[in-house]
Amino acid sequence: MSAARGQGPAVVFVCGRNSVRSPMAEALWKKTFGPDTPSTSCGVSPAGYPDGFMVSVMSEIGIDLSRFGCRTLDEVADAPCELVICLAAEAEPDAKALARARGAQYQRWQVSDPAMQEGHHGERLEAFRISRDAIAARIERFARERRA
Repeated sequence: MSAARGQGPAVVFVCGRNSVRSPMAEALWKKTFGPDTPSTSCGVSPAGYPDGFMVSVMSEIGIDLSRFGCRTLDEVADAPCELVICLAAEAEPDAKALARARGAQYQRWQVSDPAMQEGHHGERLEAFRISRDAIAARIERFARERRA
């Protein structure tokens, strides 16, 4: 990823369970814009723990999310927020409401849910890699557009 450090707005990623796509997005945002860039994530119905496949594919790129704690919307209500990015259709009404309440920009990024992938271990792992890479590419595009 390119180093666009210091150029990212404070972002909240909203998903369904905050166990796959949104934690990946939160970590990849910080990797792109720097660890001090405000970035958090939450789910409308959070899981109790991060998905193991997600932890594995993030580990492949040097990011340890094994201790990630899934969060509710209420837990991020006071987080710095200039931009709300929704990653799951079922979370869209809540994500839009959060953006309105915070006076933040809203975006919906279409990223497939790899947790829905059936098949053997390797097939499932590949689905998670595809989603991880799609999120990383979308963040890179966002960073390029900001610099332009």
